[in-house]
Amino acid sequence: MSSWSNNAIITKAKSMYGRFLKPSDYDKLIKFHALPDLVGFLKKHPHYQEVLKDVSEATVHRGNLESLIRKNLFDQVIKLIKTVYSKDSEYYELNILKQEHEIILSIIRTFISDDTEDQKGKLPYFFDVHTDLDMKKLIKVTSFEELLLALENTHYEDILKPYYTENKDNIRYLDIEHALEAYYYDEAFRRIEKHYSGSLKKDLESIYQTKIELGNITKIYRLKKFYQADPMTIKGVLITEHSRLKEKKIDEMIALKNPDDILKYLSKSEYQRYTNDKDYVYIEYYAGQIRYELAKKFMYFSTDVPKVYTAFITLAEIEIENITNIIEGIRYQVSEGEIKQMLIY
Repeated sequence: MSSWSNNAIITKAKSMYGRFLKPSDYDKLIKFHALPDLVGFLKKHPHYQEVLKDVSEATVHRGNLESLIRKNLFDQVIKLIKTVYSKDSEYYELNILKQEHEIILSIIRTFISDDTEDQKGKLPYFFDVHTDLDMKKLIKVTSFEELLLALENTHYEDILKPYYTENKDNIRYLDIEHALEAYYYDEAFRRIEKHYSGSLKKDLESIYQTKIELGNITKIYRLKKFYQADPMTIKGVLITEHSRLKEKKIDEMIALKNPDDILKYLSKSEYQRYTNDKDYVYIEYYAGQIRYELAKKFMYFSTDVPKVYTAFITLAEIEIENITNIIEGIRYQVSEGEIKQMLIY
């Protein structure tokens, strides 16, 4: 790829990032107590006005709103991918792989919870032109058996088949989530190994190793604190294949009697320089802050397209998480202070 192409893609990514929500926007959003007010604000914001222009503030369902916000990100990702004309294009398509996994997991949740309408409102109907999966079939799925039929002759059929059960109460959701996540990371490292070398390869691997480690630490914390899970159950859902964390350190965290001590581990680890003095109530937001600061560093200072692209994806996903948390906060009438504690910016 020429240096001109590099500069064009990086400039485009940074321009898009410049339209993301600012701290002053979040200060306004957390004061809203009704979904129409939030939608009205976003409709006037440069980052969302196009995707929300035909939305009615009074009638939009929160699931549809979240789907449109995700569509906005996906449209931007596709614009960046289309700018890439090089042999490493499959690296940039990792986000499509992740979207496929989220669709499959969302469908599984619909027939576990019997909350079909709420979940299906969040399915990205716009995604069908970017995936080989048959979205028309997937949207109609109401059982595990139908899901396997809809995924017939794909690698996802092979991944999910070992977990098949007729009884929805026996579906091992965490194990399925783990299997898809492991496949995603295997693909990420395979594509990095195939297309990159030297410091760029090392930096990209480090980005994904960090995601794995923070994800594992979060799982350990949540499974200990909220489910009192035993060590074998916890270790069974961790991604260990590409992690830099030694098994001894993982065992030490799992053995901690007080899950909150895991936060102390993070505060004393190599990640401490990426956190601030905010009072972290939830482990997800501690880990999220680290992801945010690392991504922001690459967005501002990197001159490598894959790193800037990966940073853009991370920052965009965090913004979606922020908006989703605000929407949920409005739904459950959570206080302004509590919502603010959950936001990363």
